[in-house]
Amino acid sequence: MNDASPAPDYRFAAADTADLERLMPVLREFYTVEHLPWNEPALRQALLTLVSDPNAGRLRLILRDGAIAGYFVLGFCFSLEFGGRYGLLDELFVLPAHRGGGLAQRALAEIEALCRAEGLGALRLEVNDDNAHARGIYERAGYRAHPRRLMTKWLRD
Repeated sequence: MNDASPAPDYRFAAADTADLERLMPVLREFYTVEHLPWNEPALRQALLTLVSDPNAGRLRLILRDGAIAGYFVLGFCFSLEFGGRYGLLDELFVLPAHRGGGLAQRALAEIEALCRAEGLGALRLEVNDDNAHARGIYERAGYRAHPRRLMTKWLRD
């Protein structure tokens, strides 16, 4: 990804319930690319929570001329290690037609600004081991891997 500034016609906008229907195909593309399980009812419920509960996090659309060019999901978490609340960049996706102009870097700056505005002292993210391109974007932006393994136990079906 090129570090040049993207065209000024890209903007970030808070998503609302009216945006969810047009966002679903973009989410599906991300979930396909990342080989994530697609559970549309659960995703819709989680998205509704994000747009209706400011304590949960933020769902932002990346728009160009009103069309969705990508999106990101920032969740709010709590950890003693981080001195309280911190941000979790859950998803960041830029559609292929909008890549190569530094839009992911611009999105990271937007996410970091949101975290600072919320008084968060840290921002974490996940990146697949086999996604060297995304890992490079994050490393160039100052993110570092921790010598820990993320583990999950699903508590519902």
